Amino acid sequence: MDPATTGRLLAAVLAVAGCTHEMELRDCRELFVEFPVDAARAQADLPSGYQVKLRDDGRAVLLLMVQDCERGRLDRILPIEPLRFAHAWIEVVGPEEVGPVLAGTLRSLPTAYYYATPHQLESRVGHWALSAVGIASQRVDAISLGGTPGPDRKGEVVESRGRAGYRWTDVGRLWSEGRYVTGRRRFDREIGGLWRRRTTGTVECRSRFLGQSEVALEADPDSAIGRLQLGGALRGEGYLVEMTDCRAIIAVRAR
Repeated sequence: MDPATTGRLLAAVLAVAGCTHEMELRDCRELFVEFPVDAARAQADLPSGYQVKLRDDGRAVLLLMVQDCERGRLDRILPIEPLRFAHAWIEVVGPEEVGPVLAGTLRSLPTAYYYATPHQLESRVGHWALSAVGIASQRVDAISLGGTPGPDRKGEVVESRGRAGYRWTDVGRLWSEGRYVTGRRRFDREIGGLWRRRTTGTVECRSRFLGQSEVALEADPDSAIGRLQLGGALRGEGYLVEMTDCRAIIAVRAR
């Protein structure tokens, strides 16, 4: 039986039974950017039961997180080295929460809530592993932050060479001193098709914020961001981050 068929069968079993998985990320560089987008259009991308969170100006937020990690591990067994992730999430309303401060950080940020598009990975092994356990994943050809932060850094996610992806210019400004914080994000994803399921995740990180960045992004219409129809050219404010470690707990349940 080929790996793709094996993965689909395993996902079907897990979707019925339900399961919880752990993903570890270590020694990561990250860019995360908040793009203001049309609230009505963002709401149309969400299933019923989710409400976009509005900014003070009445717009919604599309979050792009791009992570380049030296190593990752799924369920404490499967190593993925290196692990490059990209995530495009729409911020949604959730309960007010500030979790405990992790050792080695100065304070804990309020928990943020998102509806997630499939996690994008460069690693074939990582993509297959997540898909096999029922977590929505998309394998892409390349993910790049574009090197060290600077005045004109260029990054990209190449989903399919010559066909689809998105790219950005990242104008970063490093602070004189980094700020160590605990960050927590909760995300949901509903998956249809023959085996309907819902994934709910919590990611908790020890992060060192290094500076801020202004980001201009262009997305091809057929890319993960382009298909959201939030605009092919976006501008947002981001942060340059180093993470010593992150731990994501992702529950997969039948709908």
